[in-house]
Amino acid sequence: MSSTKKNPAANDAAGGIAAALTGYVADTYVLMAKTQACHWNATGPGFIGMHQLTEAQYKELFLAVDELAERLRALGEPAPRGLSAMLDLASLDELDGKVDVAGAYRTLAEDNTKVAARARELAEAAEEAEDIATHDMLVHRIEVHEKAAWLLRSHIA
Repeated sequence: MSSTKKNPAANDAAGGIAAALTGYVADTYVLMAKTQACHWNATGPGFIGMHQLTEAQYKELFLAVDELAERLRALGEPAPRGLSAMLDLASLDELDGKVDVAGAYRTLAEDNTKVAARARELAEAAEEAEDIATHDMLVHRIEVHEKAAWLLRSHIA
């Protein structure tokens, strides 16, 4: 018989990390969709620069969503299924109505800032739960979102 026992508190912490990560995956997915919607639909002065910046950002977010969802699976949780599940789990709202270039920059900068803050909270919880892999992924995501927010804000300063 093995002398190793499962730690119920560790299991609870891991389950909490996975649940919180599910919401973060949804936020990342919604941010990706909003970034791509701005890429396609924003109009006005500065369109070309915004179009190029948002293309780079939504492509990066697409890869990130896949990595994050795979981390969820490694933690034993299913990834969100479908758009309605993403919207139910996300703290971000969909892009609504017409958006001009300045509005796109502002909205996406605010959303990246919110997602970075959510990643920071989750990274701290993952560190406390000794989930180093999730922690490391989220530290990288914080850096990405903070840089994205800075780049977007720099166009409206």
